[in-house]
Parts: sequence; C-alpha cells; structure tokens
Amino acid sequence: MLYTKGQTIINLKDLKEFSSKLNVLYVEDEEILREGLKSTLSKLFKNTFIAQNGKEALDLYINYDIDIIMTDINMPIMDGTKLIQNIQKLSDEEPLIIVLSAHHESKLLTMLINMGVNYFLNKPLDKQLLINSLYKTCKIISEKKLIIEYEIKLHDELERMDRTNKILTQKLNQLANQTNKNIPISSINKNLNKENLDKDYYLTLLRDHKDEIEELSDEIDEYIDAMFKADNIDTNYLSKLANAYSKYASLLISYPEFNDLSSELLSFSKTILTLEEKFMKDIYQTAIYFESLQLTLKTYKQNIWNKHANNPKFYNASLINDIKLVIDFLEDKEAEENYIEFF
Repeated sequence: MLYTKGQTIINLKDLKEFSSKLNVLYVEDEEILREGLKSTLSKLFKNTFIAQNGKEALDLYINYDIDIIMTDINMPIMDGTKLIQNIQKLSDEEPLIIVLSAHHESKLLTMLINMGVNYFLNKPLDKQLLINSLYKTCKIISEKKLIIEYEIKLHDELERMDRTNKILTQKLNQLANQTNKNIPISSINKNLNKENLDKDYYLTLLRDHKDEIEELSDEIDEYIDAMFKADNIDTNYLSKLANAYSKYASLLISYPEFNDLSSELLSFSKTILTLEEKFMKDIYQTAIYFESLQLTLKTYKQNIWNKHANNPKFYNASLINDIKLVIDFLEDKEAEENYIEFF
C-alpha cells in the first residue's frame, strides 16, 4: 500500500499503545539514516533490532521473534528483495514488511506488491506517513495476537470442560457399579450412629494441618497438569507424585478417624512407583483418573472443613473407592468397565 498525505493523523501515544509489545527489525545500509531512525524506534517498540544489510537481517530474523521488518531495497551483500524472498521461504507466518526506498518506479512497486509487501514508503521519509503506517501495521499484528490468545484460552477451556465431562461420566459409572465393588463401606460406617461424637472436636479436625494439606493439594494439581501436557513425565516425576500422596497419608495417620484412609493413600503411593509402565502407557487416560481422584479429594476437604462434618469417616468411603479405582486401572483390572472412550 502506498501511503499519501491527507490521511488521518496518528500521534505517537496512539502508536505506542500497540507497538510497545512488539519487536521490530530495521534494515538500512546508510549509517546516518540508520542511527537516526533507530533512536525513534527504540522508544516505540519493545525490542528494536538493527541490520546494515539483508544478510545481517536474515540472521536476526532466524534467531529472534520479529513482528515487523522495515527494510531498504538497495543494500550490499543481500538486498531488500532477496531478504524478503528468503524470509518468505522460512515461515508461513512471516512478519509484516514495510519497504523504505528512494526508488519508486512502477516496475519495483508491482514486484513488491506481488511479493506480498504490506507497505511502501518513499525516502526521504515523511514522519507522519511513517507513524501512520506503523500504527496500522502494529494494530493489525496486535489484533492477530489477541485473537490467537483468545483461541488458546478457548481451547484450554473446552479441554477443561471435556475433562470435567469425562470425570463426571466416570463418577456416574462408579455409582452404577458400586454394588459390584467389594469395598467395606458398611464396615467403615457401621458404628457411626453408635458413637458419641464430640462436635467441638470435629469442628477443629485437621485445622492444625490445613496449610500443609492445601500445599500438598496444590502440588498434586501441578503434577496432574503435567500429565495432561505429558511434560517431563519420568521416574523422578513419579517419585515426587508418590511422595506427595505419602505425605498426605502421614498427616492423616495421627487422627483415628482417618486411619483407614491414610493406609489406603500410603498403599496408593507405593502402587504408583511399582506400576510405572502402565502409568506411562496412556498418560492422558491416567491423568483423567488422577484428576477424578483429586476432585473427590477436594470435595472431601470441603466436607470436613467448610461443612464441619459431624461424621468425617462417612466421607472416607467415597475417597477410598476412588483410590481403589485408580489402582485397578493401573493394574489393568476391570479395563472394559472403567476405561473412558475418547472421541
């Protein structure tokens, strides 16, 4: 696009609103012009890269994240047209390009248009035309980045909702199959109605260890997130994950109400270490199971702390059930019953 006078006047403040988060590469072989514009660009952009010819510019483009290229045409070693052609070969998402040249023959302009150059400015540069072209260029790039950011957030949210739906489906399957499980829920709770419970005691239950438990819960969340990303999942990772559950068990063991749960968590932590191959075989499916367990664990904490449950052992059964289901999955038991289909 050839800029002409008479367009809307854009000030530097408006330009900087978009340019301050972007990187620009300025290519000019004449030192006086190069140093003069460099000073202005450095005040406007996040990072300003300077090159004396196309070869230097290409090296900078390869090694840095460049949003905008401002280049002269006639330069030694590699001219502006060769630079543009090389950049277009490197990436489908090339930066926006502004050509600055004293030559404005129709043949040159036609060639630049066919090459996909975004803007052309005549030398000597008109300050306002330069600001206008930079403003429009920076605005286009910023809007594209914003769209990409929203798309990433939307993808993450849809993925989170998909995982939640799978967890809920798994929970429903658990409830449907509960009668076929050999979990001694009745033995866990059979004496609850006979106990004379101290309500004041239950109101303060686990309060002394609340901060430690919250920290462990956050730590486990990070490990589960790493599973979904398949990020650095190795033996060291498994040891850290198992250790987190083991610490959780050690905090619960001092309370009689949680002895059975503590024992199950401790056994679970050991199982993680012994079934590494299955753990790694389908890491995304494994993450679904662990996230389901984590959701139950968080609900468990809320019932104990926020709802001041009078019978804490009542909630042990659901959590123990989830632990056993994860162990069954890792041991390849009841695979057809518990496996979640992906679409």
